Amino acid sequence: MIFPNYNHHVRNLPKKEEQKKKNWREKQRERQRAQEAYETQRAREAQKKPRKYPKGKTIFGICLIGLIFVAYVAWQSSSKPPSSNNGTTNNPPLTGSAPDFSLTDINGAPFSLSQQAGKVIAIHFMAVSCGGGIVQTNENQLRTLKSVCSSYCGQKSVAVVTVAATTCAVSCLETIRSDYAVTWTLGNDYDDGKADIVDAYSSYSIADGAIVLIDRNFKIAEVYAEETTFETLSSRIGQLL
Repeated sequence: MIFPNYNHHVRNLPKKEEQKKKNWREKQRERQRAQEAYETQRAREAQKKPRKYPKGKTIFGICLIGLIFVAYVAWQSSSKPPSSNNGTTNNPPLTGSAPDFSLTDINGAPFSLSQQAGKVIAIHFMAVSCGGGIVQTNENQLRTLKSVCSSYCGQKSVAVVTVAATTCAVSCLETIRSDYAVTWTLGNDYDDGKADIVDAYSSYSIADGAIVLIDRNFKIAEVYAEETTFETLSSRIGQLL
């Protein structure tokens, strides 16, 4: 039996296979050239765009600044040896007028210390970490001040202010006010980008949680560098009144 097209197919088979291989190699080269062009274009675009930092790294950086600031407050208080007496420290002698300051409380209302002249004033210094963390001393001091304010604020010539020290964008001062029933003035020393209030009182060896008492003549009467009881604080305020 004769198959007239058999020899024709046999002769052309290698050429077709060779053409297929040639086409495949060409497609591979085209894909490679396209990939190289795409990567080159992406590299050029990346050079033009400003570098963006991940949100998590930004928050971490803010928290780190807050921790550095709290360490600075602690260093200020520990770099000068205090002379203590029943939890108080008098360094330098408490004879001068209290350093005046102003701040904006968390409600946006302005507060000026000099406007409270004629009253007995309690200034509480409190370091706050990112997310609203405070040490146990401040938790107890806030409870003590709540009892003091319940006994004196609005009834006697007594004013209370808590000066928070935090550089964090999220400090949760509103949460602290709610959790500890803070009814007195609460504001952040660093809301203007400076720790000027802490600096003004650092010569009195204040530490985190310190309470400074100012008498009715606007002079510093007592500095409690450590945790203070309601009985101690209330008794001294009664003497100053």
